[in-house]
Amino acid sequence: MPDSFPFIRSVLSVVITAGLVSCQSKDPELSDEPLVRPYDDQELARVPTYSKTVVQGWPRGRALDPRDISRVRLGEEVHSYHVGRLPSENRQEMHEAHTVYRVEQDARWDTRLPATPMDSGGVVLGITEPSRDSVPQDAVISQERQRLAKMALNLQDSMTKLDGLRRDLEAKSKAFDQTKEEAAQIQVYLAETRAERDELAEQLKRAQERLKELEQQMSLYDTGPSSFGSRKK
Repeated sequence: MPDSFPFIRSVLSVVITAGLVSCQSKDPELSDEPLVRPYDDQELARVPTYSKTVVQGWPRGRALDPRDISRVRLGEEVHSYHVGRLPSENRQEMHEAHTVYRVEQDARWDTRLPATPMDSGGVVLGITEPSRDSVPQDAVISQERQRLAKMALNLQDSMTKLDGLRRDLEAKSKAFDQTKEEAAQIQVYLAETRAERDELAEQLKRAQERLKELEQQMSLYDTGPSSFGSRKK
């Protein structure tokens, strides 16, 4: 039995070595074919197209304005060339200088992705470009929208109150201007009254002086004859 241990040990080492060699990973063989799956198993992209016969029973579409057309279709490119005087091939005729217009590029669809999300302006089919929502439906975003809507209502109420205060201030300012104008008129009237009073006072003073002069003359006239009669006797 002890003599069989080396044989068993050698057999085990050979089995372990073979297992390790079989467990080693092999490099995958890459194919030069562009399609990983066979052509028959490939799933083709179905792009819907609409012809005039298909859309006859659909709601009538609306005509696009030039701004909407420019976002989905590129117009034709027309170049102008100035041509001088040209003789004919037989040199018997000559064409005067003129401008030649040439279509260099026909109108074509703009298949590029839009830089910003935009709504389709074509036939009313319920189609929106891009097809996904640009703003994800999230609870935080919904709360933020509600907060902004409430803030907008508060701002609208504040603007209404400020508008009322503005009207009150305008009315008070108008009343103040009217009162100020009346006060100015009162000041002018008061100055005129004072001037008339001073003039009347001056006239009264002159009248008093004249009255005194008359009284003095009367007193001299009364005393004159009595003194003359006493002298005659």
